[in-house]
Amino acid sequence: MTSDGRGSRLELRLAALAFVVVFCGAAAAGLVTMRYRRSPVEQPIAFNHRKHVIDNQLPCSTCHQFYETETFSGMPDADTCATCHQERQGKSAEEARLVKMLTNHQPLVWNSLFRQPPHIFYSHRRHVVKAQIKCERCHGNIGMTTFPPRQVKRLSMSDCIACHERLHVATDCTTCHR
Repeated sequence: MTSDGRGSRLELRLAALAFVVVFCGAAAAGLVTMRYRRSPVEQPIAFNHRKHVIDNQLPCSTCHQFYETETFSGMPDADTCATCHQERQGKSAEEARLVKMLTNHQPLVWNSLFRQPPHIFYSHRRHVVKAQIKCERCHGNIGMTTFPPRQVKRLSMSDCIACHERLHVATDCTTCHR
């Protein structure tokens, strides 16, 4: 340090720069975290999984008709819902909306809760039928959700790798990445 105070000013500037760097890094991390927060996904109705899966003991395949036979699970269309809901079954306002939509022949356009990058190949049939992995393993406790639908478990590549290693399944990149 020099007698004219240049050393202390330099230290002060370095401390201020370090503060700005740490602050900006924390702010950026917060924005990234907010982007991936498990918030509700807008749907045509606020579907009550618990009412269907727990209370009425419907298997996942009632609404997700393809998860045992295809690479994708499928989402219920209006005809699937109309099987039970051409008339109201209860007092729920959401069910009343659904019955009205079905009566007016409005399509049910569901938005996916789980998104994967386009370069990833995933087969529901391979995991559910062949490997006999329960839906809850990847989808979490979604059967207990009541309102509104949301992703209850965020999947990462490390989750998939850990499962593959535990079940002694290939972990080379080309198994899942196209």
